[in-house]
Amino acid sequence: MAKTRRKKRRTHLDQNAGREAPGGKGDIPKSFVMKRGKMSELVKELTEDVRHVMEPHTAKNLKESKANKLKDFVQVAGPLGVSHFIILSATENSKYVKIAKTPRGPTLTFKVNKYTLAREVAAAQRNPRAPPNAFLSPPLVVLNNFGDAPHQKLATITFQNLFPAINVRKVKLSTCQRAVLVDYDKESNKFQFRHYSINALPTGTNRHLKKLLTKNKVPDLGRLTDIGEFFESGANSGHVSEFSDSEGEDAVNARVELAQDYNRLSKANTTSRVKLQEIGPRMEMELVKVEEGMCEGRVLYHAYVDKTEDEVKELETRAVDKEALRKRRREEQERNVAKKAKEKAEKEKIEEDMAALGARKRKRDKKKEKEKDAKIARKGGKGLDGGKGKGAKKSPSARPGKSKRIKGRTRSR
Repeated sequence: MAKTRRKKRRTHLDQNAGREAPGGKGDIPKSFVMKRGKMSELVKELTEDVRHVMEPHTAKNLKESKANKLKDFVQVAGPLGVSHFIILSATENSKYVKIAKTPRGPTLTFKVNKYTLAREVAAAQRNPRAPPNAFLSPPLVVLNNFGDAPHQKLATITFQNLFPAINVRKVKLSTCQRAVLVDYDKESNKFQFRHYSINALPTGTNRHLKKLLTKNKVPDLGRLTDIGEFFESGANSGHVSEFSDSEGEDAVNARVELAQDYNRLSKANTTSRVKLQEIGPRMEMELVKVEEGMCEGRVLYHAYVDKTEDEVKELETRAVDKEALRKRRREEQERNVAKKAKEKAEKEKIEEDMAALGARKRKRDKKKEKEKDAKIARKGGKGLDGGKGKGAKKSPSARPGKSKRIKGRTRSR
């Protein structure tokens, strides 16, 4: 009996269901997270943490070297669909984060005043939680207290476009595993960056039962005489509490009724408690500069430098003159390159003609030599093989009766 071909069945969920590009058009935003500069090793671990935040739509194994220029990444960003660059750098005074929109900007430069790595955040918690499946879907982005100033609006749009937008009608709750919070403080002019994991636990059930279902470790029941003692209140007071670092288990504001299944414990049409737990990294940033282009161009905003209208016009005039001069030099260079290429082609053509002429001359000379040797051979002279013909003349020394001078004396034969 013939074997039937096995049918491939879908064994995983679509992690991008309900996710789309901001505005509902185009592809899902993707990013490159890289470190640049002479002191880039100081932000190496922070770069890895930021890459975890941007997963899964980022190049998590991106390898950069000192030989790579920014234009090299820009050239490959188009075919790969990369929409944003997140560039981390360090100086002797501080560390900086640049968020640039490819391929023509704008670029926002943030100064990192304080930061905490993900491993440091986990070490400070009693029960750290960062499940690997939480990084299979992009995080939710929450922006708070952003102002109406032009640079604030631009920062709002930039942070929103870093992550895919949510279609409320199509999104699956099981893919909402992480959240990114960016809060702006008007008094200090600082941005607080936080990264959380989201978890939903059912309410109204025994706390020890939930612990038994959520933990993979078997609890220690050696000191108990009955299994019922494990679920009684106060009998297991020595165990670690399941409260989060920020709120208690019975917080009313955190209770929601789920419309879909979230995990194996929180099912649809049940009341669950939403729990946020920070997984890092944590950064305190300050927006210092906004540039028009891709890490270059006209400065639209600067936190420390204020220029008058005349100075701005003068800078714009200088930029226009510089661009015109660069254009003229590029055109002149292209003309010089074309001229040199033309001269090189003409020189190669002359060399080819001279080589062909020399070859024809050598061919004619060889032909003439052959004709001359053939003519000599026909007349009985010395041929090509150096032999003697019939009419070859004898040498004078071979004739009898002739004298031969030897060492100044004459000897007669």
